[in-house]
Amino acid sequence: MSDRDAGWYAQPAHGGYDNFWTDQKAAAMLGFCKTMAESVGKPVVLWQIPVGNMKQNNTLNHYKDDKVDWFFAHMDQVANAHVVGLLFGAGQQEQTSIETDGGNLISKTVAYHNSGGTALK
Repeated sequence: MSDRDAGWYAQPAHGGYDNFWTDQKAAAMLGFCKTMAESVGKPVVLWQIPVGNMKQNNTLNHYKDDKVDWFFAHMDQVANAHVVGLLFGAGQQEQTSIETDGGNLISKTVAYHNSGGTALK
């Protein structure tokens, strides 16, 4: 995972590569987190997760990314990997922020809170 939006990386000027999330990439990342947590006996916090969403148009401060949506749709898998915190935020000024994401992160957070959340493992 990177602190930059996947749509930003997809542009030729920024490398032109695919940094969008897939179930396979997520499984690998969460598998690593679980192994790390169980090895050291401490839970994991993921930091600087990109804020972009797939409704953006890949322009300055409005890049596409699927990690916010993926994480909130798979909180059971996140908890099973001993991840106790997801910290979202742009790592560079050109990225999508909570002020420019069209309300996606806030709405997902509120919906998750209202659902009662997921038990930590």
